[in-house]
This record gives sequence, C-alpha cells and structure tokens, in this order.
Amino acid sequence: SSSSASQQASGGQGSQRGPSMWQRAQKRWSALVAAPRSRIALQMRAHLGEDHWQAFVRHAENKWKTQFLRAFEPSTHVLACAGPIEGGPCPYQFSIYTHSIAAESQLQYMHLDHTHDLSNVCAVWRQAVPQFPQSWHEDIDGDRLCHMLFGVRAIPRGEPSCLHFRCGDARGGAASVTLRARTLQRPSRSTQSSS
Repeated sequence: SSSSASQQASGGQGSQRGPSMWQRAQKRWSALVAAPRSRIALQMRAHLGEDHWQAFVRHAENKWKTQFLRAFEPSTHVLACAGPIEGGPCPYQFSIYTHSIAAESQLQYMHLDHTHDLSNVCAVWRQAVPQFPQSWHEDIDGDRLCHMLFGVRAIPRGEPSCLHFRCGDARGGAASVTLRARTLQRPSRSTQSSS
C-alpha cells in the first residue's frame, strides 16, 4: 500500500547511493515512447505510418527526453508525490531520497501520471491528423502535443507541467481533463510549433 511505501521511504538519507535512477528513468521513457511496442507506439505507429512514427520518436528524443530523464534526478535529490489528481497534498507525504540505496525499489510506488489521459491524447491526435499524413504533426501544434505527452515542467507560453509524480500501487486513475480536437490546433503564426 501507499502507507507502507511511505514508511519504506522514510530512511536511508545517509546511505550510499543505490542503482541509477537515470537507468530507471530510461526504462520509463522506453515504455512510454521509444520501445517498438511502447504505450504511444501501440496507439499511433500504424496510424502515422513507419516513416512519420520514426520522425516523431526522433523529435521526442531530441527535444523532450532529457528533461523527462532529469525529472527523476531533481537537484534536491527528493522525488515527492504531488498528491491526488483531484487536488490537495499527498496524504502519506510520500517522497524518495534519490541517493538512498533503497531509492530504486521505492520507485515502484511512484508513478509519473499524465494530467491528460494518454489514450485520450492519442485518440484526439488520431482524430486531428489523417491516417498516413504528410508529417506526424500535420495541421496540429506539435509542441503542445508533446508537452501533453512528455511535459514534466511548465513551458514559457504559460502552460503548467502535464506529468506529475504520484504514489500508489497502481497507475493513476482517469485524468481530470478531457481533450477535444481543437486543443491541438496550431497556434498563431508567430508561435507556430517547430517540426
């Protein structure tokens, strides 16, 4: 349970650093997007076609991967639960000291939840972009899409982070925000997303 996880996470701050959190972050990234049967690949690879899918993965790797990985190694060396998706603080005050020997095992109790349900984001993406399009971001704001998929921090245009660490034995429940196709429309020419 989350309460037992909180008890496990309470000690070890003076311990020698355990297995690399960076390696665990790499596995999370792979499961989300980079692996052939990643969560996003299963929903978008066939729709986009192989060339555009690979272009999307390259874009994600080049522009979004580093900040995603760094979220697992904050400068404070503490990963803290953001609290329930409905709002409010974590009732267990759950946190992980990333330099603890136990950090890797404790990470199983911490999930990186999307504000916008991943399946919903991909469904809107498929609706907004025709099958076998000219590019993976044809007629949509590619940066906004990627922020919803990978954004672990706020972006200059004023949009908050879209991924948050939350504790629990299972992945988070339904997201609190349901998207519509217009959500991914391109911005004005002055702020148009990069390819």
